[in-house]
Amino acid sequence: MKQENAGNADHVAAGQRELDTVYHPAHAAWLRQLKSFCPDYFSIIEEFGLGNLWQRPLLSAREKELIVFSTLITQGDAEIQIRQHVHTGLKRGMRVEEMLECVILLAVYIGVPRTLTAIHIIKSELESMQ
Repeated sequence: MKQENAGNADHVAAGQRELDTVYHPAHAAWLRQLKSFCPDYFSIIEEFGLGNLWQRPLLSAREKELIVFSTLITQGDAEIQIRQHVHTGLKRGMRVEEMLECVILLAVYIGVPRTLTAIHIIKSELESMQ
C-alpha cells in the first residue's frame, strides 16, 4: 500500500510540474480552481493525465501534443482546450507550421467548419501571446 501511495505522490508531483511549466498560467489557475469544486475530476487531470499519461516515455511530448491537438480539433466545441494546446504545443516543441499542416490534413477528413475554426483559434492565440 505504501508503494502505491508513493507512486501516486510521484504522479501528483509530475502533474503539478506540467501545470506549472507548460500550461498557460490562466488555464492552470482555472484547473486548480476546479480542485476545490470537484477534487476527483481534478485528480484525473493532474495525477492520471498529466502525471501519468504525459510521463510515458514511448512518444515524445511533442508527438503527444500533435495527437491531442488533432483529436481536440476533430471533436469540435473544444475551443478552450485547443487554445491551451496551442500554448502547450509550442512549449513542448511543436511549431506553428506543424499545427497548420495538421489542420490542413484534417480538412479532408473532418471538413472545413471545424478546421477553419481551429485556424481562427491558432491565429487568435498567437496574437494574444505577442
